[in-house]
Amino acid sequence: MKLGLIRHFKVDLKPQRTWLTGVQFDQWLQEYELAPIQAPEHEIGGQRWTLCLCSDQARAVHTASYFEAQRFVYTELLREISVAALRLGRIRLSRLRLPVSFWLILGRLFWSVGHSSQPESRVAVLRRADRVIDALLVDEACAQEGCVLIVSHGAFMKVLDRRLQRRGYEAERMRYPRNGQLFMYEMK
Repeated sequence: MKLGLIRHFKVDLKPQRTWLTGVQFDQWLQEYELAPIQAPEHEIGGQRWTLCLCSDQARAVHTASYFEAQRFVYTELLREISVAALRLGRIRLSRLRLPVSFWLILGRLFWSVGHSSQPESRVAVLRRADRVIDALLVDEACAQEGCVLIVSHGAFMKVLDRRLQRRGYEAERMRYPRNGQLFMYEMK
């Protein structure tokens, strides 16, 4: 089975250039969630997929509509890893003003060490990634020379990449997946 892993196309939302409080950052995340995507900058096509497994978040669903597949499956298992403004017990960081990128970095850093301020634990995300891979291996139509496209999100793709490599799949090295960038995986 060949796997293609792609990050959704670029979201059409201007990045906040101002410093935001934690509450404003959480509101910005909601806007990002609802924003439309930009059309792809390059030609999509050529590859016909047996299955397109896609996150059920709107930006991923819209991205998947640009591809040809025999079957589409939308699942919450491929959702982005949730992030929220950092909270440290009694220390109220909601008044602290930081750029969006700092809030994101802090959220991902604290997620990686299992901090309770983040909506989803690291263990839960790893389980989700394993469930996606297990489901693909069970799907007989895919297991027999199928080509599967997975449409997901940047942070979750990095987790999925590591889990696929642990299971014996090879691909080009994924540092930071750009929007619309396709990574191809094959079993070693």
